Amino acid sequence: MANYLSLTCEALARSIYLTAADSANTVTVRLFRQGLHNTPKKLRSTLQAEIDRVEPEKYEAILLAYGICGTSTVGLTAPHTPLVIPRAHDCITLYLGSHRRYETEFKRHPGTYWYSVDYIERNDEGASVALGAAGIEEQEAQYEEWVEKFGKESADHLLETMRSWSQHYTRAVFIDTGLGESGPYEQIAREKADKEGWVFERLEGNRRLIEALVGGEWNQAEFLVVPPGNIIRQSINDGLLKSEPLVAGNSVD
Repeated sequence: MANYLSLTCEALARSIYLTAADSANTVTVRLFRQGLHNTPKKLRSTLQAEIDRVEPEKYEAILLAYGICGTSTVGLTAPHTPLVIPRAHDCITLYLGSHRRYETEFKRHPGTYWYSVDYIERNDEGASVALGAAGIEEQEAQYEEWVEKFGKESADHLLETMRSWSQHYTRAVFIDTGLGESGPYEQIAREKADKEGWVFERLEGNRRLIEALVGGEWNQAEFLVVPPGNIIRQSINDGLLKSEPLVAGNSVD
């Protein structure tokens, strides 16, 4: 049996807790507010601070139950404990069970609002109730960060582009994970679809990726294992993420 620490977004709380409870491994779960992903730099610093607090040899690995999440996990590093992260854009891939299924759904309906029990029930007051929608509806929260990073003119253009994407939504999907009382939350998704004139679909969730993450079954095609002293980087190929040695000037602020 292995001893793992799982750093987990609230949007996956039920799935992670159930999988950890059923696992032969000992898994310590620490949850982080799902709203943090709207400010990638803040989420990254929060996760890095938690990683830095881990004592040497306390865990065999630190499991990141996240995707790239707007570059929030890019730049994370651990000095003495391996990091393990799914090769995924965001938690929708983890809900659906594979990157291939995510891509299939994206090609079918690139403009989709995603709903789940976990996400809605733990939502911050006033925030979007849909996965994938928050990044579009709450771009103002990132605007100052864009100005600092890219300059005002580029930030204005980026904000305008992101807002234009919201005009192309055509579908609302409720992902049923089989956990919790789903009826009221599914109704929220149906009402949104009816209001906007969108297609509504209910898809079955799949915990395969989460179970593999918690179970220590990290095949290279679906998971990135980051050795101690290495840093997570984005990759331009199909792997989405890669590991590089951490050297001076190689960190991400």
